Amino acid sequence: MTKAPISLQDLRRRIDRQATSEQAPRFWGLLGPVATRATRAEAYHQAKRNGGAPGLDGPTFGDIEAGGVERFLADIRAAW
Repeated sequence: MTKAPISLQDLRRRIDRQATSEQAPRFWGLLGPVATRATRAEAYHQAKRNGGAPGLDGPTFGDIEAGGVERFLADIRAAW
């Protein structure tokens, strides 16, 4: 099992605490930490290590790497 950087582990703990402590949790304050480049890059690498399937729009890891991973991560951020 690959261990995520401590900042991602802290983020996951905060999300879990928020979700279990409130009747109707609100997560609007989490977009900033989730949208960081480090978080997006780690999510990409974890999905690749786990053999993730192509997304709904169809690109494979090969397609993404052909166009550049950094560009892909920037495009994800721009879409928010």
